Amino acid sequence: MDQDLSGIRQRAENDLVLSFLAVRRAIGLLGLFLPLALIAYGILSGEGIRGSLSSYYYSPMREIFVGTLCAQAVFLWSYEGYRPVEANWLTDRNLSRAAALGAAGIALWPTIPEPGAPEVVCTLTQCVFGLQFTRVVHFAAALLFFGAMAVTFVCLFTRGDDGEPLKRGANRIYRACGWIIIAALLLIGLVQFTPLGSDLESWNPVFWLEVLASAAIATSWSVKGRRLQTVVRAIAGVR
Repeated sequence: MDQDLSGIRQRAENDLVLSFLAVRRAIGLLGLFLPLALIAYGILSGEGIRGSLSSYYYSPMREIFVGTLCAQAVFLWSYEGYRPVEANWLTDRNLSRAAALGAAGIALWPTIPEPGAPEVVCTLTQCVFGLQFTRVVHFAAALLFFGAMAVTFVCLFTRGDDGEPLKRGANRIYRACGWIIIAALLLIGLVQFTPLGSDLESWNPVFWLEVLASAAIATSWSVKGRRLQTVVRAIAGVR
C-alpha cells in the first residue's frame, strides 16, 4: 500500500513539474513569436519596420499583436512558481501576475497611432479616457511588464545553489537577460525623451530595443523551461 501511495505521489509530482515546464516554455515561445511575426510582416508586406512593436496595433497584425499579448498574460497569471518559505512580496507569483497585468495593459490600452497610420475604430479605452491618457497607461503597462520580467530574472530565477554547474550556467543567462531588459528600457527612455530620438528615427531604435528585450524574455523563460540545455551546458563548462 505504501509503495502504491508513493508511486501515485511521484506521478503527481512529475505531472506538476511537466505543467510548470509547459507554462514556462509557452511564455518563452510567445515572447519570441510576436517580434518575429511582426518583422516577417514588415518584410513580406513591403511596409518595412515600424517605430515600435505597439504601433502594429494599427496594422493588419492587430489581432496577432493583441492575441499574443493576451495569451502571454494568461500564462503569466497562471504561473505559480516556487512558494516562499516565509512571508515575502517578492515572489514568482506576485511578479508574474504583475507582468500579466502589464501584458494585458499593453494590448488593451494601445499607444497613439503613428502619423499616416490608417484610421481604425477607437477602442473603448480611447473613446472613454482619450488618446493621451490611454498612451500614458500603455507606457506604464509596458514598463510594468518589462520591469517585472527583469526583476524576476535577476532576483528570483537566480535563487538557488550556485555551486551546481548547470544552475550556475543558467543563472548567468538569467542575469544577462535581466540586465539586457533594464538596459533596453533605459535606452528607450533616452530615445523617447531626448533629441536623440529624432536623430535615430530612421533606424527605428525603439522597435529594435523592444525586440531585444522580448528576445531576452524568451531566452530566460526557455532556459527556465529546460530548453536550450546545450547553451546552458556550454556556459557552465559542462560536457
